[in-house]
Amino acid sequence: MNVPMNLRVAEAQWPREADSAQHEHDLECPYCGLLQRVPVRERAQIVICGRCRSQLEHCAGTHPDLTLACSLGALLLLIPALTLPFLTTSALGATRTSHLYSSATVLWREGQHLLSLVVGLVILVFPVVRLTSLAAVLLILRVGARPPWLAAAFRLCNALQTWSMLDVFLLGFMVAYFRMRSSIPATIDAGAVFFMATIVLGLMARAGLDKPGVWHSIGREQRCTEPQAVIACSSCGLLVGRSCAEQACPRCGAIVHARKPASYSRALALLSAAVLLYFPANLYPIATIPIGLTPTSYTVLGGVVDLADSHLFGLALLVFTASFTIPLLKMAGLAWCITSALRRHSNLLVAKTRVYRIVEEMGRWSMVDPLTIACFVPVLQFNGLIDGRAQAAATPFTAVVILTTLALHAFDPRLMWDAAGTGDERSFPAR
Repeated sequence: MNVPMNLRVAEAQWPREADSAQHEHDLECPYCGLLQRVPVRERAQIVICGRCRSQLEHCAGTHPDLTLACSLGALLLLIPALTLPFLTTSALGATRTSHLYSSATVLWREGQHLLSLVVGLVILVFPVVRLTSLAAVLLILRVGARPPWLAAAFRLCNALQTWSMLDVFLLGFMVAYFRMRSSIPATIDAGAVFFMATIVLGLMARAGLDKPGVWHSIGREQRCTEPQAVIACSSCGLLVGRSCAEQACPRCGAIVHARKPASYSRALALLSAAVLLYFPANLYPIATIPIGLTPTSYTVLGGVVDLADSHLFGLALLVFTASFTIPLLKMAGLAWCITSALRRHSNLLVAKTRVYRIVEEMGRWSMVDPLTIACFVPVLQFNGLIDGRAQAAATPFTAVVILTTLALHAFDPRLMWDAAGTGDERSFPAR
């Protein structure tokens, strides 16, 4: 492979001018393993891999101070979102009011410990930790400091991006709200309004975050002493010599691997467990909800039918896609990629890489059904007729989502290109 010889990049400074373009540098595509030169990026520019067409970097064209302001604003809005009433229902002269944290606490009291733990992590712990670490990193860089923990904090922020599911919870909340409103009065309270504003600011912070720019600002990139044999840190993208494999990255501190360790065995084990749990997750009832003042248990597909019967066709399509189609696509797509690598197939590599990227990005939306249950359970505790609760399939369904997501992270898509014999052929310029 024709590797660029000059891998040194000067220490980046926190951009204060209107032009926040980065300098020219080299990186390895995390999807096909191709080493390539990234040109100087202009504002609002996306850099695409020259071989597999994956997105390598993007710059939204916003100033880092805007991302900092959005992350701080989201953190502040989480305070009223957590403390103010979230959702209220009324039936038989009584009312039930929930808070954001009620989703986890009520499920725990009902014995749904795994579901309660997952809900608490993805809507409370992980979002707070991610926003806090992001705001802290950007604020420290803003004042020009470089404490030793800075790289680890930003690495944690990036690692939690998949598992911070406030946006998925919002979709689950809307499904729960419209489903309940067809049977009993339901009111969206102030806490939910602040929660929606938190999500808007959080999405703006994510869209405006220039990860490569932040990494350049955190630390100096090292000159590679072995330009013909380099590997990339999977956390920050820093290129180091192969002699640095299994050692700590000099920039972010993560252990550097040429490829993800035990990728085949870990991905196959997690995928096999998910396939086994997929059947009880779809065959058994996932929850009970009062429909016409009658407690009705429903499966994943049964919930879609109930939404369609209530003329909520848009939500029915969303739930069908997120809860039934996406898990199937995740498992089938990952199985296709693993099989391709094991059999050393060289056809359709770009298509397989694209499938991997799609299921990797969309897989988190499979949590819609568990999070829908978490929304309505706290406000449907009235009596034997008006009662909502999680059922037997809730735990295996949640486990399927977690296992398939972990399996996607465990598999290294570069193995498909390595096995096909294309890993070291040539170098393309990134575009």
